[in-house]
Amino acid sequence: MEDEKNPHYEVRKATVVKRENKGKMIPVRVSEQEHAQIKANAILAGLSVSEYLRRLSTGHQIQARFDKDEKRNLQGIGNNLNQLTAHANKGFFNEKPLLEVLEQLKKILKA
Repeated sequence: MEDEKNPHYEVRKATVVKRENKGKMIPVRVSEQEHAQIKANAILAGLSVSEYLRRLSTGHQIQARFDKDEKRNLQGIGNNLNQLTAHANKGFFNEKPLLEVLEQLKKILKA
């Protein structure tokens, strides 16, 4: 099965399988900056904020959803898209091809 060859498959599978009733809440106050950082870290790990904080607080090791090479490639793609968007805003490009690239990226990131 192709999903099983994907190194990120087990992380996603674990978050779907563990569906137990969690009836207790621990309210925590954080600043806007802290909230943004926690949310960004959870997204990078491919987890919800709740699951990210649960794992972090119970001593589980959190692994990034993407390895260093994948992050570097995604950052490069993002930089290229920003440059293309700047050119498109100046009237150099038609936006349709850019939207197609964005849709392809969304499909890749969901995989």
